[in-house]
Amino acid sequence: MTYSIVALDSESGLVGVAVASGSIAVGSRVPWAKNAVGAVATQAYTNPALGPLILSYMEEGFTSEEALIKALGTDDSPNMRQVAVISVKGDKAVHNGNNVPKECGYCMGEHCVCIANLVKSSDIPKLMCHKFEELMREGNLARALLEALKEGHGAGGDKRGDRSAALLVVGPTPYGELYDRLIDLRVDYSPDPVGSLEKLLRLIMKA
Repeated sequence: MTYSIVALDSESGLVGVAVASGSIAVGSRVPWAKNAVGAVATQAYTNPALGPLILSYMEEGFTSEEALIKALGTDDSPNMRQVAVISVKGDKAVHNGNNVPKECGYCMGEHCVCIANLVKSSDIPKLMCHKFEELMREGNLARALLEALKEGHGAGGDKRGDRSAALLVVGPTPYGELYDRLIDLRVDYSPDPVGSLEKLLRLIMKA
């Protein structure tokens, strides 16, 4: 159904999420992030409430794994969920439910977690993770996230074909704590959502 990456720029403290899916409007329910807290991707048979709930627990001081476990404890069907979490401190967690559609899997890198389900290749999380870590040395979180997503798309992406994608990066803004979105791009429906997302990112980075 979906493949995602949550990641941290350890130098700047920025966190972000990139996601693509065969479902429409994936950006409305999978990616979640909060400045100075962390990032979450919640997918498979998606429970979008897990995203903000995990972030709220992390803000209270729980680690990524503790927050994930607490949030899943409120879910009636955790075996249907696939979730990735990373904090601004760099601790990571992942949940890969037993009833998540195949092919599925995950990969943890030094600064990221990649997850995927109902994709054409079980190698997609590993390929995305390696691409992100390689490119993050250049210090551009948004670009590294997008290139990781492109790597997943190039390896086959969603079995149904990719139809939507999103990219979210949060950090300090001039507007205070109530608005922390540095980049918030969504392609709700397209025959080439990852390509469309790349075009949008190029446009805003030139602005």
